[in-house]
Amino acid sequence: MNKGIVSAIGGAAVGLGAIIFAIGGSSHVGMGNVGIVKHMDGQVTQINQGWHWTGWGVSVQDYPTFRQALGGKAGEKLNIGTSDQQELPVVANLNWNIDMKKADVLYQSVGGNDIDYIADTIVLPTMKNDINKVTHTYGWNDIKGAEQSKVVNDIEEMLKADLAKSGIEVINFGFSNVGSPAGMAQSQQALASAELATKQAKSAQAKAEIENQTKIMNAQAEAKANEILSKSVTPQLLEKAKIEKWNGQLPQVQGGASSLINLK
Repeated sequence: MNKGIVSAIGGAAVGLGAIIFAIGGSSHVGMGNVGIVKHMDGQVTQINQGWHWTGWGVSVQDYPTFRQALGGKAGEKLNIGTSDQQELPVVANLNWNIDMKKADVLYQSVGGNDIDYIADTIVLPTMKNDINKVTHTYGWNDIKGAEQSKVVNDIEEMLKADLAKSGIEVINFGFSNVGSPAGMAQSQQALASAELATKQAKSAQAKAEIENQTKIMNAQAEAKANEILSKSVTPQLLEKAKIEKWNGQLPQVQGGASSLINLK
């Protein structure tokens, strides 16, 4: 065989082997993720998104660093305590993400578990704990009213400090709804029902008074009309009416033994 051909084949084989070697030792990390690199010796490191030469004998796991919303769009429904020993129903919203610089440390601390595990075992318990730490220093009326923005800010600052220890960044925190204490809500409902019943009773009373007043006015008008009519009918007027109705004939009477003169 021609030496040139052999040399070309050999070169191609080497090139192909190099390509296979390179591909086999390369890893790709998707957008919005960091790559957790697990080495054969047990060491864990991380790489950013894109293509990387990681070598043979390692595995790379994508770890999402994009924004996560605890409880989804609907938020997390919780019952929180207050300084005046009330319990408020709230809906809390927490947006967070894994700190790209600490992803490998977080990965090892959770034993390689996924993002849902982190949300359920670190983020949610920390949020519940920090919310109650803050709300227990405020009365329920302040949390629901004028001091709500300060309460939210205090909670957010505490969450940032506590979750940063685990390699988690807080984007923002807030309440999308703050209810009233259970007893207060029932009292408000009872008050609203009582107010409605009072309004209905007043309306019925007003209607009855109007109807009664109308009857009185009608009776007074009828009495006045009768009074005017009675005053206008005099004996002379009655006599005149009789004469106007007379047809000019005298009464005709027939008797027995006695005879009456018939003027007809």
